[in-house]
Amino acid sequence: MASAPRSGTPSFTFSEHWFLMAATVLVCGFLGYVVYDAVMATASELLQRLLVISPLLLVIAVHWLSSGSQLSIPIPGSEPGAIHRAGGSPWGVAFLLLTLFFLISYQPSLNGLIF
Repeated sequence: MASAPRSGTPSFTFSEHWFLMAATVLVCGFLGYVVYDAVMATASELLQRLLVISPLLLVIAVHWLSSGSQLSIPIPGSEPGAIHRAGGSPWGVAFLLLTLFFLISYQPSLNGLIF
């Protein structure tokens, strides 16, 4: 006696199973790529900002570690005789790094003005 297929459950053939699996993999792959692309674009922007600021953060960290355990950032020129002492503060290096950052960031605009 042959049993008749049930009317409540769908019966797919072997090729229909492969088609559904392939379509599911393609849709999941496309959605995964879209999400990956968005995440990587955001991470790239954040890392770019971190790389631009990292020299300044490094200068501040070295100054903080070399000054001892106290957290104090001296203002240039606040001490008497600070002008006559060379190399006492990393503010000159920080200013140079900020100037270089400005010049690199606006290089196309500055080239148009100069040349």
